[in-house]
Amino acid sequence: MVESRIVIRNCVINLTNILLEEVEEILEEERNPKKRIWCREWLTRRESQGASTNLIRELRFEDPKEYRMMLRMTAEKFDYLLGLITPLIQRENTIMKDAIKPETMLEVTLNYLATGNNYRTLSHLFRVSKSAISIMIPIVCQAVYDCLKDFVKVCE
Repeated sequence: MVESRIVIRNCVINLTNILLEEVEEILEEERNPKKRIWCREWLTRRESQGASTNLIRELRFEDPKEYRMMLRMTAEKFDYLLGLITPLIQRENTIMKDAIKPETMLEVTLNYLATGNNYRTLSHLFRVSKSAISIMIPIVCQAVYDCLKDFVKVCE
């Protein structure tokens, strides 16, 4: 009987020590919160490794048929549309970050409309944050409509 009490007592002491260590870790994390990430590292490589820089450019010159499947238009029509909407979607670079290029914004939007890919997939492909994509797609769609409203039918 005495032995079992000692075993139980030791187990309770060990458990209490483990719980105290866990509580100390939680309190330490609350006192010293981790710095919030401004931008994920993989997103910063958009200019060198994003789909606009690599894949779409390769398709444009090496496989126009696949380029057309990806964006649902030829390179010439893309350039024409880009020229029309650039003044409406162009953003200024800031001290904190570079603006997303109008070319990338249009490619993301066209790929979204052509494929129905979700924002996460587009984010991985083009290396643009999901929040930026959720803002840019309506802006680009509105710009396309404003430039081509004579050619687009809309239900009233």
